[in-house]
Amino acid sequence: MKSDIKTEKKILEIIIQKRQFSQTFDQLVKGFDKKLSQFNPVVNCFDIETYFGAGIGKAGATKKLLTDKKIKPEWLRDYHTKKENKKNDFKGLYVFVHNDIPIYVGISKGVIGRIFQHTKGHNHNTSTLAYNIGLIRYEIANGKKYLGDRKDLNFITEVAPVKEFLMKQKIAFLPIDDNEELYLFEIYTAIKLQTWLNKFETH
Repeated sequence: MKSDIKTEKKILEIIIQKRQFSQTFDQLVKGFDKKLSQFNPVVNCFDIETYFGAGIGKAGATKKLLTDKKIKPEWLRDYHTKKENKKNDFKGLYVFVHNDIPIYVGISKGVIGRIFQHTKGHNHNTSTLAYNIGLIRYEIANGKKYLGDRKDLNFITEVAPVKEFLMKQKIAFLPIDDNEELYLFEIYTAIKLQTWLNKFETH
């Protein structure tokens, strides 16, 4: 394809811009210690199964979470997925807790929906956390690491039991709207809580 000089010039004008952020890095992280202390996921977590268990859908979970004051109405907002599906949820951070020990920190622009994916997802891509624990389960059972393709790991035998395990755990929520703060706070929280399942590896 012949190069379009005008198009290339416009592309360059866009990508060499200096991006403007609402806060500097130092401003963002300055209050993280206090934020995590106030959040205190071990103290403020609650049973997942009560709000996401059998027979409970997204609308029912949201209503119950609101009724029991696990989330606040002002957290919720409408947004669209990449496929232009309209959703109502909140953006923020969540922490899985097992017996007062945080085990995983995650973030999502739709936290309630994401917890349903973790605990009720139907494939490896939606149930990412369950898949990763399923790899551990496979290695313990077989005495070796799973080296096959992600899609080829038996979902029913290796991942589904982990979803049942996750459903029995507790969860804590923290709304964060700012994208930069959300990503930085995820890493900060995982490091401070020493959650082994958060590895931040490249693929």
